[in-house]
Amino acid sequence: VHYHHNHYDDVPLWCIMMLLQPLAIIMFCSYFRCLPTRRFLNPIIKTSSLSSSAHQLTMNNSHDDYDASTLFLQRQTEPKKHVYTLSDIIHYLNQIQDILESSKPSPAIKYDHCYQSGNSKTFFKVVGNVLAKPMLRTLIYHHAHTPASKKIHFDQRIREEKAALEFDLMYSFVINALRPAALILDEDLRSTFIPQLLEQIDTIEKRVDDEGLSSKLQGWNGLFCRLASGRYYQGKLEAMIHDLFPQLMDEFYAASRKVTEREVLERVIQLDLVDESTNIEMSEEDEAWIERRINAARSCLDNFYTPSDEGTQNPSKQDHLEGIKSGKRCEQSCLEFLQDVYNDNGTNTHRILSNVYVNNRRRPYSESEPVQKYIPPKMHRRGASVKQKELGIIWTDCSPGIISNRHRECSEFDAVIIRYNNNETDDQVSMDDTDTDCAAIESIFEAKRTISPSTLHDILMKKLGAIEALIQDASAELAYKDGEVMGTAPISSDTTPSFTFGIYGVELLPPGNAADSIRSIAGSNIVSSNINEVISALERGSYNEDSSVMVEVEVASTIEIVENLKAIIEEKIQKNMVDIVFILEEEARFLRS
Repeated sequence: VHYHHNHYDDVPLWCIMMLLQPLAIIMFCSYFRCLPTRRFLNPIIKTSSLSSSAHQLTMNNSHDDYDASTLFLQRQTEPKKHVYTLSDIIHYLNQIQDILESSKPSPAIKYDHCYQSGNSKTFFKVVGNVLAKPMLRTLIYHHAHTPASKKIHFDQRIREEKAALEFDLMYSFVINALRPAALILDEDLRSTFIPQLLEQIDTIEKRVDDEGLSSKLQGWNGLFCRLASGRYYQGKLEAMIHDLFPQLMDEFYAASRKVTEREVLERVIQLDLVDESTNIEMSEEDEAWIERRINAARSCLDNFYTPSDEGTQNPSKQDHLEGIKSGKRCEQSCLEFLQDVYNDNGTNTHRILSNVYVNNRRRPYSESEPVQKYIPPKMHRRGASVKQKELGIIWTDCSPGIISNRHRECSEFDAVIIRYNNNETDDQVSMDDTDTDCAAIESIFEAKRTISPSTLHDILMKKLGAIEALIQDASAELAYKDGEVMGTAPISSDTTPSFTFGIYGVELLPPGNAADSIRSIAGSNIVSSNINEVISALERGSYNEDSSVMVEVEVASTIEIVENLKAIIEEKIQKNMVDIVFILEEEARFLRS
């Protein structure tokens, strides 16, 4: 018996489910589109450590909110960046500590930047040119708790003596060479071309005799240019000497040159160390101690400053300029990454502000007039480029409590992302329809090309310290240009954590190199504080043929630096004032171990 078979009766259930699945997905997405925008865009960073598969995180549909790690991982396009948390950094510091404690081979030891001392508790660290001035500062101003030992004082003394030395050279030329030559110059020629020359020289001589150093150095260059006053030379001293006193040109060039850094430091050593010690009565033991300090200071000059040093050829200047360029490129990469992550597909629910400055109000914040009517700085008013239109400024009060927390810590943030809070169900929100007073800070980002222990410390203590102080200031607010009006967003928040603090970098310094940077920091601390070791290092000489200066450093001091940094991170985790996330262009594969 033949009959027609109905194939629809044998269709499996799973086929029917496959047909219905697209419809279910559409209904599911439509439901979540009706949720407030803030539900999706309010990231909460988890401080749990990322495993080796952390970069393949998927969204957990059982939660309403996404954590920040997932947000940054899911919303970026190729090439993907790598996301880490503070717990990963703790693991990173533990790796560094293991290297320091075990004295494992590292780049510094391999390339002769460090030497084993034969004692497992210490090692020798080579002192580079960058530490020459800290060594001299320690030798000249050895009192640890006096203002003279501070860097700002030493730098000021260098500026003062540089100006004084250049003044003395020109003054000696004018008194000992130019005036005698002017006296024997033809009187008619002198009265015609330089009628006030001798009078101006007498005035300069009188000022030097009557006034102190500070008055003598103010505007001394213009003072000497007055020697060439008159209708013919109009202050052009070199042209006057070239025409009327050609025999003095070589002496003039020698007197008007820029003095070398070595000459300035020799003068500071003579005035602040040698001359000061001669005016004090002291025992034979103290005299021997002062003699050792003087000899060590001169030995430091011989080791780090050659007699032909022109003062302008800084060996680290080129590296510094290259570092600035690479830092600017990293900031640009950070902005591009944020534009990728916060691409709202035309909804304009976010705005990225670059180079947001922090400044103090000129008058206190008041409830009656909360929005201060300030004219932004010139660099904010130009508006010559698209980037400059995306600038903002954070205003805070000058109250003693707040200024003490933020002072000298932070003056700008590389990027600030603001979110427009809008509770409408339609996710197509235009900028024109958004109330700028309902804006809130979504995240703040800092960009550093290489994340190392030292940059970590600076970011956490300075940038994050400033953010924490601003959060505690109820009057702090972000002001930014929004079309023709000034938009504002508060810094403080009732929620904890308040927002995300992101640290963007190209790479995380490998543990071996990071251990070397810790050794360098420990060596720098010795140079800046331990005068006995500084003198011993200069007297001891080097084990190497290049006669490099080396200080002996305790291994325990390097461990202490790492422990202090871990304590800072753990404190930030406990405070939980902001969520912290690290975004790296290059994967830190060593964190997998």
